[in-house]
Amino acid sequence: MSKALNQVRAALQSPRWWFVTIVALASMALTARLGVWQLDRAQQKDNLHNAQLAQSFLSPLTNAAFEPPADAVAGLHRQVSLQGEWLSEHTVYLQNRMQNGKPGFWVLTPLRLSPTAVVLVQRGWAPRDRVSSDALPAIETPRGVVSVRGRWAPEPSRMVELGNSGSPSPGSPPRASALRQNLDVNLWAAEVGLSITATVLQTGAASEGLARDWAPALSGADKNRGYAFQWFALSALVAVLFVWFQIILVLRHALPSRT
Repeated sequence: MSKALNQVRAALQSPRWWFVTIVALASMALTARLGVWQLDRAQQKDNLHNAQLAQSFLSPLTNAAFEPPADAVAGLHRQVSLQGEWLSEHTVYLQNRMQNGKPGFWVLTPLRLSPTAVVLVQRGWAPRDRVSSDALPAIETPRGVVSVRGRWAPEPSRMVELGNSGSPSPGSPPRASALRQNLDVNLWAAEVGLSITATVLQTGAASEGLARDWAPALSGADKNRGYAFQWFALSALVAVLFVWFQIILVLRHALPSRT
């Protein structure tokens, strides 16, 4: 028995055993910390989503709320009810945008609310031509004063692109094409000579050749919770492997068999 205990003591005091132990403990600590971080991110997203829902239940904002300087922090995600005139000559078509599994365009047009206030409205989605992917969809843009209902939204989400096809670089000549992959609103506004107060996502029934079946706003916290579970599971796996290979097997090899 003393010989077995000496073997166990020697194994547990070897540099290799301590090296593996340090690596295992560091791995467990790191993966557990990453799991906690993902849970924190999930909580932050839940808090943000709840704040957005609270904003959406407030009374709709009208034209006056978009007179410069507009308070984007207080107004983001609030419902809006606006009246203005479309600046159809500045309509932008963001390509490769999917809706219900079909490719198409997000159509954005500036809406002039007053001489000093212009908002960029993401009016809806239009399908892509089956033959020519660059052909602009046929949509209607009414003249005169129109009413638009929707919500104050962030800029359109960006797609992965090669190069800088979304906006010109500083000092470059203006671009005439209305077809774009992405849109940096500030750079685009400077390009066309407009001062954009905010971005609005138009809601309601389909009209003017545009669908408005927008995906519901989700917090995305479940994805972070899934990542947290994976990190915690990895930490637990490292712990189980460490106990098995570094402790149990060492004892089994050192202690004499009773058979």
